[in-house]
Amino acid sequence: MGDMQDWEVSPSVLLEDGLIERYFGQLDDTDINTYGLVWPIDMVDVTNTKYDVESVAAVATRIRETILSIDSKHSNEHIVLTSHADVLQITQLFASGIDNVGVFSSYRFGNGEVRRMDRTVDSLPEPAPLERPTEEYKKTLLSFVPPNEELK
Repeated sequence: MGDMQDWEVSPSVLLEDGLIERYFGQLDDTDINTYGLVWPIDMVDVTNTKYDVESVAAVATRIRETILSIDSKHSNEHIVLTSHADVLQITQLFASGIDNVGVFSSYRFGNGEVRRMDRTVDSLPEPAPLERPTEEYKKTLLSFVPPNEELK
């Protein structure tokens, strides 16, 4: 791969709508802890839309289309994707060919972290599985749901 300092950097920045943050439905614009209501379900069901969230499968489809579009416009270039962590984690696992993209939350990015994306499962970092939320924690999470919103 070489040192990043040896890379030629283009000043171009292109915005791609396909890289937007995962839509979190009824939980959008609530506390970050509400991820604990969704991620455990994602791990066993990539089509999960509980609370009207965008499913992992839908994000993977959106990202695939975006990458194919980017790839058709660029040849022999290094491309840097920036987005929200869920989108980047889903992208990396989808590209790696892992059996269950729904476990993306076990491969969390740190703030500002840069990772190379390869097409093998061996390229993934060590997973850091989520702990299952306690019933008390679930009650706390439910307090973050906006007023007048009924959870399904």
